[in-house]
Amino acid sequence: MSYAPIVEFRPALPAPASKAHAWHVLREASRIEPDEAARIAWYRDEPIATLERYTAETLVAMGRYADVLDFLRRVREDLALEPSHGFGAF
Repeated sequence: MSYAPIVEFRPALPAPASKAHAWHVLREASRIEPDEAARIAWYRDEPIATLERYTAETLVAMGRYADVLDFLRRVREDLALEPSHGFGAF
């Protein structure tokens, strides 16, 4: 018996933004900025220079939420808000 070859279909455009993506970005941002109002203001209004000056909200809407998450993780590392190698103090 022969089977049809497995073909992976990928959309030509990025996946549409979802509320889950927005919440994931905001949760990651909370590790940098504890104030919720400031986080939401950043998400909606502050252009990110390294991401073509789009706001986080626009990038998420474009399907580029992974880029925003990477940006936030780099910021956390740059600010030394998390140990870069394991347990840090140990």
